[in-house]
Amino acid sequence: MSANNNDYDLSSYAGRCASFGSATNLFLLKHQDEGLIERMIEEQVKLLGGNKELYNWIDNNMKNGVFDHFFIREHCAIYSWRETFVSKHFPDNSWFTVDFDDEDEFEAEEGSQQFARATIPFQITRHFDRVMALASANVPSELTWLKQQVYFEKNDLLSDEAEWKYKWEVAMNMKKTNGDGLQGLVWESSSLEMEFGDVAHMFAEMYQTGPKKLEEMALKAVLLRHISSGSTSFLPLDYLPKGINNKAATGMYNIEGAAPNNISDEGNEVFERMREAFSKQSS
Repeated sequence: MSANNNDYDLSSYAGRCASFGSATNLFLLKHQDEGLIERMIEEQVKLLGGNKELYNWIDNNMKNGVFDHFFIREHCAIYSWRETFVSKHFPDNSWFTVDFDDEDEFEAEEGSQQFARATIPFQITRHFDRVMALASANVPSELTWLKQQVYFEKNDLLSDEAEWKYKWEVAMNMKKTNGDGLQGLVWESSSLEMEFGDVAHMFAEMYQTGPKKLEEMALKAVLLRHISSGSTSFLPLDYLPKGINNKAATGMYNIEGAAPNNISDEGNEVFERMREAFSKQSS
């Protein structure tokens, strides 16, 4: 959202609509309820066992598009909660976006499903502080209609990235619709600079049937303790051996290594097909 509604080209219809939406948002933000926002955050923290530092870590990762090998489930849980939150507080036709590349399509962009896919993932990862503030706005009764005129910027690229990294149903659906060695999935991963080990961790979570290796559980415990200390830095951790630091940075799996032994038969099949697809991509 532009900080100044005069930043938009007011000679165009899209620009005037975005300017109006920006001004509306700024008004609503002046009436945000800090106590209510804190309760919204607390609801998310509960999903993480009450660990506020872990929540801050995940929130920061989402703001910067970071994929975390060891806390995939936790990221996905927060993302899912935020999707539900937006559906509740900003139902269809209570918000709009503007496609400056195709102003003729503007009339269809009032919270429609087509444009929600390009808008909501971007908003609930990169700008969720603002989304909560807008949802919390407490305005006089005669101005409540303004809460039905919220403007959300869209970003196709960053919305795709957010869904891919934090909503694993997207990867699962892509896997189902790409039977040709998962080439579509590999192409999407590569476009987001994600490697075999990143995707392997995602599928290891999806197809998990038993406990993880002791080494992985121990490393996650170390990382959780580090995060819970409130540290703003991550790697390397000076007290860990170099090899463990490497795994903390790049994950437990590589294209030459074996599939995890705690996944289903279907998971093993997908793992091998994925290895083949990534090998083709790199050759």
